[in-house]
Amino acid sequence: MRRWASLLAVAAVGVCCAKGVAGEPVLPLRVLYVGNAKSPRAVDYDAFLRKHFKQATVADRERFDPTAAKGADVVLLDWSQRDTDLRKAKSPFGKLEEWSKPTVLLGSAGLLLAGQWQIIGGAG
Repeated sequence: MRRWASLLAVAAVGVCCAKGVAGEPVLPLRVLYVGNAKSPRAVDYDAFLRKHFKQATVADRERFDPTAAKGADVVLLDWSQRDTDLRKAKSPFGKLEEWSKPTVLLGSAGLLLAGQWQIIGGAG
C-alpha cells in the first residue's frame, strides 16, 4: 500500500509540472519539503512547489520533527551525501515502522534512508 501511495505522489508531481507550466490550476495537495532549508536548492524548490501546489512548506532536515508532517499530503526528502557522514546519518523521519506518509526521495535520500532503515537500496 505504501508503495502505491509513493508512486501516486511521484505521478502527481509529474502531472503538476505539465499543468502548472500551461497555466492551469495547481494540484490541491499540501507538500512538505524536508532538506537543507537554508540552501539555494531549498529556496528553488520552495518557489517551484508554491507555484504548482495548493500549499508548500519547507522544513530543515537537521531539526525535523516527524509530527510536523501531519498536515502534509506528500513529503519530499532532499538529502545529499555531502551534508551527512554516511556512518553518522540519522533518519529525519525516525523508524520506518513509524513513518507512513507518501514520500518522494531526492538526491541521496534513498541511499541514506536505506542505510538507516535497513532496507534494500543501501548499496550498489
